[in-house]
Amino acid sequence: MYNPIVKYALDRLREFSTWRGVAALGATAGVIVAPEQLDAVYKVFVAVLGALAVFAPSRKAAR
Repeated sequence: MYNPIVKYALDRLREFSTWRGVAALGATAGVIVAPEQLDAVYKVFVAVLGALAVFAPSRKAAR
């Protein structure tokens, strides 16, 4: 079995919110590029979030 740290990390990587955070951090890296490229960085950011939303499983409603 995995050690607790690896298990925790793998559990977080299965969550949609983790990937949204990764995409947001990637988009903020665009701040250090030339201003002409910012539009492309934001478009990639939105595309990544959209792709993650398509492939992320839905949570069942709590009862």
